[in-house]
Amino acid sequence: MTTNLIFDLDNTLLDFSASEDHGLRAVFDRYGIPFSADNQRIYQQVNTHLWSELEHGHITREQIFERRFASFLDAIGRSDAPGAEMEVAYRDQLNHGYDRVPGAKTLLTDLHDRGFHILAGTNGMAETQHRRLRHSHLAPYFDGIFISQEIGFDKPSGRFFDAIFAAEPQATRQNTIMIGDGLNSDIRGGANYGLRTVWVNLHQQINHTGLQPTREVHSLPELDTLLVQSA
Repeated sequence: MTTNLIFDLDNTLLDFSASEDHGLRAVFDRYGIPFSADNQRIYQQVNTHLWSELEHGHITREQIFERRFASFLDAIGRSDAPGAEMEVAYRDQLNHGYDRVPGAKTLLTDLHDRGFHILAGTNGMAETQHRRLRHSHLAPYFDGIFISQEIGFDKPSGRFFDAIFAAEPQATRQNTIMIGDGLNSDIRGGANYGLRTVWVNLHQQINHTGLQPTREVHSLPELDTLLVQSA
């Protein structure tokens, strides 16, 4: 019987892509960088590569923030722009990104009313994630919130999950599901820890990783139905 649910936040329940677009547009406009499709693509390539390096344990989170805009500016030939200053401005923008994935509140309301023990298990900056949960009005649905900056380890590290299970004695590998959009963080991390996993694939991505989630869903209503049936 499933009673414990560990939810990733970004692009699972909170629409990080929308918040990211708003933040990048504001920062690009402030520093005179065109918000073009090419510039967005280059930034995403840089950012995705850095987060992948973090997930594989090759760099720290602080190094992402040190390198992200500097590498992007080098790639577009604008090394004259202040990368460190842009990073600070962008983090401030993300702190105010409260967009929810459509259906997130309905999903959590239903699962909460049905008696599931709902946990947030997310990588990221603690201030940003706590603020976004509060202002998106999703925070009251969580029985526990676990953020990598506070834990000291990022998904997919087993130590990230160790911290959750140490704080949640009712949770076992048998009665807990890891739910998220990230194949290399959520699905790999959950599977390596011996948990069942649900890949929330809202944008019909193709899985090139070789990882096999226990289940895959393409909408939050579909996820709701699956979880209720698993209880």
